[in-house]
Amino acid sequence: MNNIVEEDELDIEELEFYTKILNTYQKEDMSRQEKEMWKNRTYVKLMKILERTNNINVVRNSLILILTLFENIPPDLFNNRGINIELLSEGDKDKLFEQLKEEFSN
Repeated sequence: MNNIVEEDELDIEELEFYTKILNTYQKEDMSRQEKEMWKNRTYVKLMKILERTNNINVVRNSLILILTLFENIPPDLFNNRGINIELLSEGDKDKLFEQLKEEFSN
């Protein structure tokens, strides 16, 4: 299976990290379980790399890319945590609309 990096590849180009992640994500012949195992091994390898390198951004961005592609995470907090406007009282709706108008007019 194509791993993201070997532990001794600390000087690997940033683009190569991301390319390996994207290539794994696009593999159609990998089962869900294989992708999950790859993802978990990659997290461990990235943490080991983080211990031995100063390039925190590559590790951070790789983690963000993996989470974004492989996890079922809502796009933002308000996607699931917002308040249904239909459940607000008329007074609360009016206050909300006034606040929104004020925000957009500034």
